[in-house]
Amino acid sequence: MASIHEQPRVILWSVPRSCTTAVLRSISNLEGGVIYYEPYYRALVGGPESESASTPAPRATAILPSAGSAYDSSIFTHAWVKKTLEAEHKDASLVFVKDFALSLAGKVYMDHLPHGYRHTFLIRNPNKVIPSWRKCHDEWRPSKPLLDEEAKEEWHKADMGEYAGFKDLLELYQYVRENLDPAPFVMDADDLVSQPETVMTAYCKATGIPFSRKLIEWENDSSPMYAKWITCRDQLGYFNCDYHTNDRCSSGFRKNEDLPKPVSTSVTNPKAIEQIAKCVPYYEKLYRERFVP
Repeated sequence: MASIHEQPRVILWSVPRSCTTAVLRSISNLEGGVIYYEPYYRALVGGPESESASTPAPRATAILPSAGSAYDSSIFTHAWVKKTLEAEHKDASLVFVKDFALSLAGKVYMDHLPHGYRHTFLIRNPNKVIPSWRKCHDEWRPSKPLLDEEAKEEWHKADMGEYAGFKDLLELYQYVRENLDPAPFVMDADDLVSQPETVMTAYCKATGIPFSRKLIEWENDSSPMYAKWITCRDQLGYFNCDYHTNDRCSSGFRKNEDLPKPVSTSVTNPKAIEQIAKCVPYYEKLYRERFVP
């Protein structure tokens, strides 16, 4: 059993569609860890502080594994998340949190960051993030199965925001560097996928997480990948959506040959191209700070 001084406590910040769920699955292979899935994001979009009601999950969650231990969205405030993360976690070998910087609503909830955590960052090229995120919207949209192009663009804009979380991510990185840690660890998704052992070894060294081969290669035993994760009950249904297929079927960071191939990586939608251009400067600033394999 680790003492509070030996127990690694780490938060991985990103924007959506950045391979962070794959990292979470990786960390979940270590014995005795407590894993939190997007608690601040649930507070932002589904808790009492949310300006709009939480969007219903794509399917009923009552029969899903871990639903009995998941929290109800009604208690998810940013203050509650901070208090929960700062709890003792007496028997945990480590505490790991995956979340989005946009969950802090700019700098509104910056004072609700938990004490005692190492803040780390995973970035991904906007040319990959934006098309992937928009594809998620095509898979599932709230209430209306068919939307015209104008309505679809409004839905993209409402969910993604102008900068798709990249501006928030850079601002959080700068805040952490100036106030909490002069050298926060930054890794790029392309580096992680192409050189997982090198990147994860460096990540573990920076955070105090014990390195294991289980972090880069694991057995796909078809058990629910989220069974060990602590999250909001409303979130559980999303884990069975198509946009988590690669994570559910994976046995490591390298995509298996039998996984579905993307239809296209080219971006032709003018709105998507415009948004990518807005995000790139923020990404490039973080990219310059990344760990270089």
